[in-house]
Amino acid sequence: MTTTQLFAELLVIGIGGVLWLSLAVASIFGYRFNKGFPQVDPLLLIALGGIAYLLGIVIDRLAFSIFGNFEKKNQELVLGKSGMPTARVIERYILLNSDKLASQILYNRSRLRICRAWILNFALITLAFTGWNLRVKALSFSQWFGITTLSIGLCFLTAWIALTLSRDHYKNILESYEFLISDSAPKQLSLAVTASPEERRATEL
Repeated sequence: MTTTQLFAELLVIGIGGVLWLSLAVASIFGYRFNKGFPQVDPLLLIALGGIAYLLGIVIDRLAFSIFGNFEKKNQELVLGKSGMPTARVIERYILLNSDKLASQILYNRSRLRICRAWILNFALITLAFTGWNLRVKALSFSQWFGITTLSIGLCFLTAWIALTLSRDHYKNILESYEFLISDSAPKQLSLAVTASPEERRATEL
């Protein structure tokens, strides 16, 4: 994954963080968005982009800490065959031996990280939006209920998609690994085990 792709991924995650953080700040100061948005200086937009990027890093790690155990169950379910290497070792092996298969794996993991982080984003947006509306009383109960129901629904939908992507991700790395060791002369897994720190970081979920 290139630096640009990683930046874009974290920015997509961080935008959600900016949304719920903005709602939380607005609820503290009683700002009513429905009366219009303040004019934003272009330099402020650049600063918001940097904040979104930083929030993306934090939310990505926090989401993994919260939901990582659910993904480990998928990993055990798919890679539970006797004698199979760990998921990280298999991924490093693929990254070292096939650029095309590695690109697909990195793309799948990117989608998984975005969905996993947005589970947390949708949950926090719902809470922050509820707090904001209670503070400023800008929307009627039916309007608030409709928006929060949509947000909660998106939260559960994103969670289901993330679990599906997680299962598909481990299936993909298993199939890619089996293809590599059967399609050509097997290479030593020790290459994957002793990968450089940069290659190790590339396989981090």
